[in-house]
Amino acid sequence: MDSRMRAPGEALKPFILKGATQTEMTGDSNLETVRRYLEAEASRHGLKCFLGVAPFRDVHDGLLSVQRTKLREIAGERLHSFMEGGSFISIAFAYPEAAIDAIAVDIGGGFDLDAWGFYSDWYHRLNQALNETSSVMAERLGGVAIPATTSGMIAVIEHVEDYYPLVVSHRVAAELSGVGWRGKNELIVNPVHSCAIRLASIITDMPLERTEPIPDGCGECRACLDACPFLDNKDKLENYREQCRRYIVSLGLEHEVCGKCIKACYRESVHRDAFRL
Repeated sequence: MDSRMRAPGEALKPFILKGATQTEMTGDSNLETVRRYLEAEASRHGLKCFLGVAPFRDVHDGLLSVQRTKLREIAGERLHSFMEGGSFISIAFAYPEAAIDAIAVDIGGGFDLDAWGFYSDWYHRLNQALNETSSVMAERLGGVAIPATTSGMIAVIEHVEDYYPLVVSHRVAAELSGVGWRGKNELIVNPVHSCAIRLASIITDMPLERTEPIPDGCGECRACLDACPFLDNKDKLENYREQCRRYIVSLGLEHEVCGKCIKACYRESVHRDAFRL
């Protein structure tokens, strides 16, 4: 099958970047070495993982202007080297199925916030695991870790736009590296784990094979839109992301999450039989 028409759940097949080196000790490609690093860290945390690699310049150019400024700040004196041939490694850890099923459990006239808090706790746990893993991998690769987007800011900022200059979008890197496609909920939909993933990144100038972006797999599916009125009306609302932010704050969960659209994608989408956690 043509890799550009990859079915959900089918393994990604990297193409070899011209001039890429091979690891002398094992004979494996640098990409496979990096993949083993990630798998070892995921195993240590008891998690499932996914990885993709995109050109640094492509990710840089795909960011919002304010986020490009943030990325240049992170890259520092190595910016030129990264721009010339560097790579953006996108790493993903998947939620356990029980955490997704704990989202928005209807108890008759309301939601079970204690159950929802279990998902919130896993959001924090995955962020911690990603931050540790990205730091370890960056040290091994001579790169720079970009931690998972942290909680604690949504309630203190006055508007969602205030958030953008503070972070580098991991979703851009994940989309360009084939970790998943951009869903109708604007999250990254992984062909194995749905959008029930958290992301972090590592930038490096180590020669690495690239993994290809994958085509949009949503088609006519409306699962996430039907689960969230903000998403369903995002073309009509002045700023649906700000409405989402306010709703998340109103829930009062410890780690500022919602997840309704994630649960809908995993349990109700056209790919529900292919997804697994």
